[in-house]
Order: sequence, then C-alpha cells, then structure tokens
Amino acid sequence: MMKYAVWLDGVILDVDTTEFLYNVYKKSTEKDKELLIKIPVNLKVHEDWEYFFNELKKRAEDIIIMSPYDEKTTYEILNKINLRLNYIYNSGKTKPSREPFTKLSSINPLELVVIGSSPLDLLSARFYDSRIKVLCVKRYSDCSKYSPYLYAENLIELLDAMKRIKLL
Repeated sequence: MMKYAVWLDGVILDVDTTEFLYNVYKKSTEKDKELLIKIPVNLKVHEDWEYFFNELKKRAEDIIIMSPYDEKTTYEILNKINLRLNYIYNSGKTKPSREPFTKLSSINPLELVVIGSSPLDLLSARFYDSRIKVLCVKRYSDCSKYSPYLYAENLIELLDAMKRIKLL
C-alpha cells in the first residue's frame, strides 16, 4: 500500500513559494536563513484540492502534509483550512533539501508518492532518494523538465492518471 506526502504550498494552498525559497536556499548564512519565517502565506485553497483529497483518503493508507513553514504556522494553517493530518514542518532548512524527507525514514521509498507543484518539490525528494515517485501538478512553474513520475495540469487530471497506472 502506497503512502502519500503532499506539499502544502502550491498543491493545497494557492501560494507560490518557489522563487522565495530558492532565494533563501542560495543564501547560505544562518542570518539570511532567518528569512524562512517570512515565507508567503495564503489561506486560499485550490478549487481542485477538496475533490482530490476526498478521493485520495478513500484509498490511501497514510497521507502526510509536507510544509515549508515552521511548526506553529503549519499548525495554524492546517487548523484554519480544517485539515487534520500528520505533517512535517520546516525545522530550519526547507526546499530544496533532503531534510524534510529524513523525517519519513520509516517509509520505504518505493512505497512513497510525493505530490508537489514546483521543481523544488521534485529536487527535495530526489536529494533524499531517487526511487521516490514524485508527481507534479502544474500550478505556477513547470516542473515537467525535471522528469516527474507523473505530470498533470491539475489535481483532477493527476487523480485520473494515478488511477490509470494503479498508484491509487
């Protein structure tokens, strides 16, 4: 049975953090990384998320939210959007990084599907283990050139593709 990790920013929330996080990544000093507490937040949920989530939770053994935000912000966001799932928050180093995935170490990489919307989501998973299946939904940036396992224009198309190839 597959386990699913879904990035909060971009997939669920209508917010593009790619450029901001990449700029923080390029700055290597700890002082500059304090910028992480200023990651853009938007509580607007993408319209296709609710249907996708309802279908996913019918078939998924485990769904984990991956967040670029700190613990407090992640908790508050998930409460405000009424999402009660296990989550992994940013503990100092975020995308692209293997760090969030080290917290999933109990999961066999061959049984993990990561759903993201940014090249940074894909790179983070690849930094950890290239055997992880990374699915990408097109939101703000095109991650198709980074060879995701599946790529779709929206979550409904992604859901259909997942069913077709038996990832659900």
